[in-house]
Amino acid sequence: MTTAAKRDDEKTSTPARRAEGSDLPWRLVVASLLVCLILAVAELLVPTIVVLLVVFGGVLCGIFLNGITRWFENWLPISYRWTYTLIVGLLLAFGVAGFSYMGAQIAAQVAELSEQLQSAGQQLTARLEEYAWAKPYLAEDSNIGDMLSGGVLPTVMYSLQTSVWALTALAIVLCVGLYLAYDPDLYTEGVTRLIPPARRDSFRQLLRKIYTVLGYWIVGRLLSMTLVGVLTTIGLWILGVPLPITLGVLAALFTFIPNIGPILAAVPQALLALQVDVNTVMYVLVLNVALQTIESYLITPLIQQYEVMLPPALTIAAQVLMGALVGIMGVVMAAPLTATGMVVVQMLYIGRYLQDPEPGELVESC
Repeated sequence: MTTAAKRDDEKTSTPARRAEGSDLPWRLVVASLLVCLILAVAELLVPTIVVLLVVFGGVLCGIFLNGITRWFENWLPISYRWTYTLIVGLLLAFGVAGFSYMGAQIAAQVAELSEQLQSAGQQLTARLEEYAWAKPYLAEDSNIGDMLSGGVLPTVMYSLQTSVWALTALAIVLCVGLYLAYDPDLYTEGVTRLIPPARRDSFRQLLRKIYTVLGYWIVGRLLSMTLVGVLTTIGLWILGVPLPITLGVLAALFTFIPNIGPILAAVPQALLALQVDVNTVMYVLVLNVALQTIESYLITPLIQQYEVMLPPALTIAAQVLMGALVGIMGVVMAAPLTATGMVVVQMLYIGRYLQDPEPGELVESC
């Protein structure tokens, strides 16, 4: 074959290779849809998604531990493995010491919170019974046998199953996170081996981008959780609401869930404020609105360098969709999943397929 013929063959083969490479994302999408269809037919789609969400939670835990270890590695004259061992040991020591010191107090607080919420619910029911329109909805069946067969026992069994599943999921998250953070290169390179050699550098860049975005998202959430928890505790203590510390911790935990979390945190606060008086309920609602305003216009700008900017409408839609599909686990993981999906769309679809030089950024430093 002459040199000119070789050049012509290269010219014709290069577009073909590009076309073949451009079809790869669509092949992956079609393959994923086929797998989902097979799982749905076998009634295994929802359990599979739940398991993948638990593993994804472990990935978040691993990113958090890896980030802390790398930060301390810059300040300590020891290797990454020794730094990791030191960090995990300190976290375990603090966890065991905190549980030993405050475990009984936390259990008492939780029990008291349950009693307080039950009492607040009874007071709310008594108040609603004063209105004629509410009486049909408050009527109860006093038959003890029906309550045991159709109400109490199924509720107890469901609570036990939920508790066992939650503890199992937590153990899996911790184990996955510990193993990933101990040797992250082992798993990232193992996944990269599944990608064609010509695309491995791009895939590594994608993984680094996802790691950075999720790391910033975790740090931003933790800072927001801490500030919201402290401000909620102070505000409820000033208003005289029972158990301000417990409610503050709950508010901090619910802040992990963007948009929906603050609404869920306000419910027990309002119920306990009802034990004081109706005006206190109004003050608590005003406090929550004020805290959300402070978080949006003061806390978020202060931690802007650690905050991943997700479109609120897209995040809420993802939370509703995942919540309807797999329940609370989907709601909790919807925001980091949205961040991951946006990175994939920006880099693979907008950046590579559409060849847009500015595909967008979720954080300024990415």
